[in-house]
Amino acid sequence: GILKRTLINSDFYRTAIIFILFSMFGCKERIPSEIEFYGNTFINIRSGKFDVPADWVRYSLMDSACSIMMPPNMKETPLDGINVINKKRGTNFAFRDTTNSQKHYYSRVAIDYFEVNQGTFAKPDEYVLNSDMYFALDKMVDEEIQDRNLILNGPFMDCSTTNQIFDKNNKLIRTHFLDTYYRRKSVTGDSPVSVHIYIMQNDDKMVKIMVAYHDKDSLIFKDLFQSVKTFEWN
Repeated sequence: GILKRTLINSDFYRTAIIFILFSMFGCKERIPSEIEFYGNTFINIRSGKFDVPADWVRYSLMDSACSIMMPPNMKETPLDGINVINKKRGTNFAFRDTTNSQKHYYSRVAIDYFEVNQGTFAKPDEYVLNSDMYFALDKMVDEEIQDRNLILNGPFMDCSTTNQIFDKNNKLIRTHFLDTYYRRKSVTGDSPVSVHIYIMQNDDKMVKIMVAYHDKDSLIFKDLFQSVKTFEWN
C-alpha cells in the first residue's frame, strides 16, 4: 500500500530524537490559503471547540495511556493489511457500514504509540515548531508515502489544540498538537486522498495519528479529521 506505518526501530529513534525540546516557541495558527480549503475536506484543524456528536464512541488505547473518539462508521481493526497490530504500540480504524449499503469506502485512521526516555518530547501544553521540527515533519511525510510525486498539494504544517477537558484536579487542560497535511493522487484512479498526520507529545510518550480518506467521500467522513480534537492523555 501507499501508506506505511512507522515502527519502533532504529529509524524511528533517529526521527524521534528530532522532537526533543529545542526551545519553546509560541505557535500561532496561520491563515490557510484557498488551495488548502480544496473541496469540503482538505482543511486544517482550527483551535475552536469541536462539538462531538452524541453517537461517537471513545476508545481507550495502548493500555489506557490515552484515548480518542471515533464516529460510528469507523471500527477498530486488529490488522494492518495482513499484519496483526501490537495493541501496545498502536491501532487502526477503518470504515464500518452502519447503513447496510454494502458499499466500501477508503478511510483510515492509523495510530502509533512511542515511549522513550523522559524529557524526549514536549509537554502536552507546549509547542515545538521551529526549523528542525519542520524538517522532521517533512521527513515523516516521505516515510508515509512511497513516491513524492504523488503529492498534489502540500505538505503544510500547522499546530492546534484539542478540546478542553477537566483533569483530576478539576483544572481545564488541553493538548497541543502538530498537524501536517497534504493531498495525494489515488493509485486506484479514484479521487484524490486528503491526509492529516497529527503528533501528540507528552514528555516520554508520543502518539502519531494519520487520518485519510478520498475527497469524493468528504460528506460521509466530514468530521473524521476533527477526531483529533477528542484525544486525551490519561
